[in-house]
Amino acid sequence: MMTNIDKNYKLECIEKADELGNLMKESEASIRLADAKAAFENDADAKRAYDEYNEFQEHFKIAAASGFMTQSGYEETLGKLVEMEIDLKNRLVVREYLQADSDYSKFANAIISKLKKSFGISDGGSSGCGGCGCGGKK
Repeated sequence: MMTNIDKNYKLECIEKADELGNLMKESEASIRLADAKAAFENDADAKRAYDEYNEFQEHFKIAAASGFMTQSGYEETLGKLVEMEIDLKNRLVVREYLQADSDYSKFANAIISKLKKSFGISDGGSSGCGGCGCGGKK
């Protein structure tokens, strides 16, 4: 049974989480990410190239996994995929968006790491670990 003290403490923790979320949203990293994302979303040519790259990459994965792709077909398709990736990264709006996303992820991960440490939880896993419990040792 939850006491009034427990309920008040829980509400206070939730309020602090809201405050943290608002601080993160107001951070330079978050604002830069939002601006870079808006610029990317408003660049029809960059979005088209990005969508084409993702679609081509997905088809490549399926074809490669099927086992029916020849070595030369694999190399040719991989070469095309690399060309498309280079084209994307040569676009300023894409580079800025990817950099802003990376910077925001580092910022958010630093906060998450600090929270984990305050709970005594080790950050022994790999970055990007989905919390499966493997400790990043898969």
